[in-house]
Amino acid sequence: DGASRIHHPNLAHVVEPGRVDPWPYVAYDRALGETLEERIARGAPPLPLDAAGWAAQALEGLAFAHEAGHAHRDIQLAHIVVDGANHVRVLGLEVAQEVVPPNADFNTTTRRAAREAAEEDVVCVGLVLHRLLSGKPVLEESDLQVVLQRLQPQGHDLVRLGWETPYAIPEPLRAIVNRASDRQTRQRYHLA
Repeated sequence: DGASRIHHPNLAHVVEPGRVDPWPYVAYDRALGETLEERIARGAPPLPLDAAGWAAQALEGLAFAHEAGHAHRDIQLAHIVVDGANHVRVLGLEVAQEVVPPNADFNTTTRRAAREAAEEDVVCVGLVLHRLLSGKPVLEESDLQVVLQRLQPQGHDLVRLGWETPYAIPEPLRAIVNRASDRQTRQRYHLA
């Protein structure tokens, strides 16, 4: 897979790819850190600046992958690991189903599919940041792909960061989180 050849400090490297018929798998080094899901399950919510830093690092890795023509397509809290020095790596890029087959003619339709997949990755990182800052699941859903389907243009739900958060959220950070999942898709961030 082409994604396994992408190297960036914020993308986890695969230790072992394989297949248990018919399911492919990839294994990562457990020493990379704990997932955000594990981190929030074991203690207090992260400080807003830590959460923002983690999201920014995840976006740096995804921006690199997107530039290389790959999208994750299933960002979840379990796909972002943080080590003791607050260094973030994104897991699972190699697992994603290819929206565009490698031998496809890169026409308008395939370019749009690749762009939309990358934009969904960015929305999902915004939802991860929302989850970290709010201290509770977005729309009471643990699966961010379900949340994504409930947002415009597929669904009708609205996601805004509430005022009842574990810590005070700086207004610029609140605006960033709310813009990431804005009900108007054209108002959202389009690039990692």
